[in-house]
Amino acid sequence: MSTSVPALAANKYIAPNASQLAQAQKVVARFAEKWDKPDADGLRELMHSDTQNLIPPMTQPADREGVVEHFRQIFKQLPDLRLDVDRWAPTGDIVMVEWTATATVAGKLLSWSGIDRFRIRGDRMDQGMVYWDTRRLAEMMAAAAQAANPEKSR
Repeated sequence: MSTSVPALAANKYIAPNASQLAQAQKVVARFAEKWDKPDADGLRELMHSDTQNLIPPMTQPADREGVVEHFRQIFKQLPDLRLDVDRWAPTGDIVMVEWTATATVAGKLLSWSGIDRFRIRGDRMDQGMVYWDTRRLAEMMAAAAQAANPEKSR
C-alpha cells in the first residue's frame, strides 16, 4: 500500500526541540529589533560569518559581508526601509519569518510582504533564503516614480 502525497508532505514537518525553539525565539526577537531601525552593519550581528544567504536580486548566495554590502546599497536607495514580523514558525533548526516591509519611493509609502527562511546555528542565522514578489514591487516602484514625475512618462 502506498502512502498518499498529502500524508508524505505532512510527515516532512520536523518539530523543534525545546532548545531549538528557545534559540528560534531569541533569533526572531533580534531579527525584529534589528529591522525596526535597520542599518547594514547592525544586520551583521544576526549572521554567522560563513552564512550563505540568497536575497533578491542576488543570483548567487553571499556570505555575511556580502549581505551587509547588499543592504548598504539598498539603504542608500530606501533609507526608511523597515520590516515588521507578522508571524513566524520553526521546524527543526529552520525558521520561517513572514514579514511586511515598508519604504518610501518617490514620496509614496509602499508596502509588500515576504518571507525569510533561515537555519539557526547557535544564536545566529546560517543559510538564508528570502522571498517576495519582486515583479509586483518593481511595478509599485515604477508607478510611484511615474506619479512623482508624470512629464517624464510622456
